[in-house]
Amino acid sequence: GSTISWLDYSEEDQRRVREMLQLFSDSGTVDDLGTGTVRDAISNSLFPGTSVIQTRARYFLFVPWLFCRAEQKHPQQLVAKASDMERSLIEALRSGGDLAGLIGVDAGKNVRTLPSAIYWGGLVRYGIFLSPSLTIRQYGRHVARGLAALDSEDEIGDRLPSFWQRDIPDPPPEFFRFKSATFDLTRDEAEWLCERIISSDRPDRPLTLLTAYIRSLRRGEPLTAADAIWDAALPTDTPPSIADLVQHAQQFSCASQGAALLYNLMLAEDRLDTDLEPTDVTSIDNYRLRLDEWTATATRLRLAKWAAHIGEFWDCILDNRVRIPPGTRRFIDAWARLLVEGGPRHVTSSRGARALIRNREIEHKRGQARLANKKRLREWTGEAGTRLLVFRWPQVQNILIDIADGLNEPQFQSEHAVA
Repeated sequence: GSTISWLDYSEEDQRRVREMLQLFSDSGTVDDLGTGTVRDAISNSLFPGTSVIQTRARYFLFVPWLFCRAEQKHPQQLVAKASDMERSLIEALRSGGDLAGLIGVDAGKNVRTLPSAIYWGGLVRYGIFLSPSLTIRQYGRHVARGLAALDSEDEIGDRLPSFWQRDIPDPPPEFFRFKSATFDLTRDEAEWLCERIISSDRPDRPLTLLTAYIRSLRRGEPLTAADAIWDAALPTDTPPSIADLVQHAQQFSCASQGAALLYNLMLAEDRLDTDLEPTDVTSIDNYRLRLDEWTATATRLRLAKWAAHIGEFWDCILDNRVRIPPGTRRFIDAWARLLVEGGPRHVTSSRGARALIRNREIEHKRGQARLANKKRLREWTGEAGTRLLVFRWPQVQNILIDIADGLNEPQFQSEHAVA
C-alpha cells in the first residue's frame, strides 16, 4: 500500500497532511475537483486554530500539562516521556467513562496520531505554546540542549517552563497518576481557554467567528445546536464581514455540492461501460435524483444570483489574506458562469458543465483522474465528495459545548474531573 511520511516539517504542515488523510477516510468529503483550498480558507478565517481532527476542548490543557511535566522531570527525553504520558492518558480517560471524542478510543495506547500532533497548531495559534516556529521534536531538542549543563535534580525540578504560558491552570492533584480523568473543564480552565482564544485575534482585524462565540458564551448566551454554521444563531457582536462570509460559505457549499453530484453522475454513466454491477450508490438514477433535490435547494438559496456576483465572494475570501491557486479560481469562476447562464436546473444536461468537470478533474488529478483512467474508475464505489461542506462547524461546536459547560461550573471546585 501507499504511505505518506515526513521528516521535520512544521506542525502546521503535518496537521494539513493528517487532516487530508482524515478527509480521505470519508469518501463524502474527498476533494476530487480541487476546491479544498477555498474550503480551508473559509474554515481558517471563521475558526482559526481548529481542524477536522480535533475533538474535545480539554486537550488544549492536557497537552501542555503533559509536556510541562516532561520538560521539568525528563528534559533529555521530553518528547518520548510526553508521548508515554499521552498514551497513559487514554486509559485514564477510558476509566473516566466519557469516550466521546477520545483520541485512541479504539487503538488505545497503540494509537498512531497523538493529541499533541492534532492540537499543536491550535496551541501555537492561541499562544499556549510560545515558540511558534518549533515543531514538537525541535522543541524537545531545544529543551535538551538548554538543560544539558544543569546537574542538580532540584534545579531541574524547580525550573519554570519557558516554552508554555505560565498562567495555565494547574492540573488536578491526582492527574499524573493516570487512574481516571474526564473531558470536563473546570470553571477556571474554561475561563483561561476563553482568554487564550480571544487574545489570539489580531487587533487590526475583525473578530473571528470563534472569538465572537467565545465572548457570547461568557455573556451567558446559549449555544444553538445546528448541523451547519448558517443554521446556527450568530453571536450578536459578529462583525458584518464575518456574517457575510458565513452566507458566502453556505452558497459556496451548495455550488460545490452541485459540481460534485454532476461529477458522480458522470462516473456512474462511465461505469456502465465496465463489467461491474451497479449498486444503489453507483446508479445513474441515484445521482439524477440527488441533482433534482440539489436543484430545488439551489433555487431556494438563489444560487444563480450569488454566482452572478462571484466577485463579491472572492472579495470576501481574499480580504482574509489567503492565496487561492489560479486553477481553482478559474474553475469556480467557470462553474459560476454556468450557473448563471443556464440556472441550476440545466446543470445535468449541460455539455459545457460536463466538459468543465471532466477537464477540471484531469487538471487536478492528472493520471489519477477517474474520468480519464478506467482503472481508477473501477475503484470508485460512489459518493465521492458529495456531502455539503460545513467548514469544521461540527468539531468547533463540540469544543464550544465543552467550554460552555465549563463556564457553568461552580467557581471553586477542588476534586474535579480526576478521581
